[in-house]
Amino acid sequence: MFASLAYPAYRLLWAGQASHAFGIWMEQIARPWLVLEITGDNAAHVGGVVAMRTLPQLIFGLWAGVIADWFDRKTILVLTKGAALLLNLAFAIILLSGNMTLGLIYLMAFLRGSSMAFDQPARQTLIASIVPPQILTNAVALMSSTQNIMRMLGVVAAGATIAALGVNGAFVVIVFMALFAFIPTAMLDVPRNSSHKGQRGLGAMSGGMMEGFRYAVSNPVVLGVLIMSLSFYTFAMSWSQVYAPIFARQVMDIGALGFSMIVATSAIGALAGTLLIASRYPKRLGLILPLSVIGMGIALSSFALASYLPRPMGLIIPFAILPFVGIMQTAYFSLSNATMLTAAPPELRGRVISLLSLDRAMVSAGASLGGLLAAAQGAQMAQLIYGLLVTIAGVVVIFTLKDLRRYRAP
Repeated sequence: MFASLAYPAYRLLWAGQASHAFGIWMEQIARPWLVLEITGDNAAHVGGVVAMRTLPQLIFGLWAGVIADWFDRKTILVLTKGAALLLNLAFAIILLSGNMTLGLIYLMAFLRGSSMAFDQPARQTLIASIVPPQILTNAVALMSSTQNIMRMLGVVAAGATIAALGVNGAFVVIVFMALFAFIPTAMLDVPRNSSHKGQRGLGAMSGGMMEGFRYAVSNPVVLGVLIMSLSFYTFAMSWSQVYAPIFARQVMDIGALGFSMIVATSAIGALAGTLLIASRYPKRLGLILPLSVIGMGIALSSFALASYLPRPMGLIIPFAILPFVGIMQTAYFSLSNATMLTAAPPELRGRVISLLSLDRAMVSAGASLGGLLAAAQGAQMAQLIYGLLVTIAGVVVIFTLKDLRRYRAP
């Protein structure tokens, strides 16, 4: 289960990502809560800020993949972690000074999302270069399990901090977590990668990007994951950032700490799922992926329906469903990344992984539409509709994309 931690470079990458994930999940609680406080419970702006944060994936994601393949990945990670530290520090200073506005929240969300767009392809491809191929699924799943542990700790810490010190205190803690993420990343000792020795101008990078596109279109497994991820990121990923805070504040009436417990409870299932993947080394990735999408849709729909029940069952049953949401979500994240990395040749991994940024960018559309739908129809009906759409997408994939369904990891 912990085989990848035998490699020193992986341990440092793991430590930096653990701190980074803790801060990210604290922010996932604190930011929508701050937006709701500033706007007077306007659900549309919660979705709008999520959309602004994910928009850079669409703008910069593909370029980030070329950069991850052609330039030194450690340098990219140090720069992105440094940018995250400075942005979080600036946000906290503005907030503490009493000068924070909704416009600044949108701006900071875009800038923070921009740094993340370049971080993800470099980090994923670096994992593939510092552990042997036969334990790559283990390394990806173990990294994902660490993020889920940090999700539990981060969201509980955020809820407790907001309850005790207010939302300002939460953003101060986030600054320190960004610092702790930067230090081990800067300490990484890995060989410099620079696989591209030719021209590096804008024209050459555009050609390199098209090379990644051509490979993805010609490989039915990679193309299948991209098609499936389009639906998953659009309709399944709005629940924690858009619907969960609205459910906590308007439907369940359980406050900031309750909101953090919603996310933490799902993280319990996510942790169990990733540790199982890390220990089992699953091979039928192409079959498990659409099944996890179907399971995610069923879990989200069930959560929405259960919230209609009178109390106390209207609280107990939704919370009992949340671990299954976490299991399906983390299974999809871990195994879609592992499938993309194992199906692509090493020199194209950054560009292939970056193509997922097009799907991640659909979180923007899904979050915006989800916020508007929640404002118009209520969070319960909106989440139910989204859950049904996810379920339908998984069923369609499992019956139509045969090459993906038959794929086995090497």
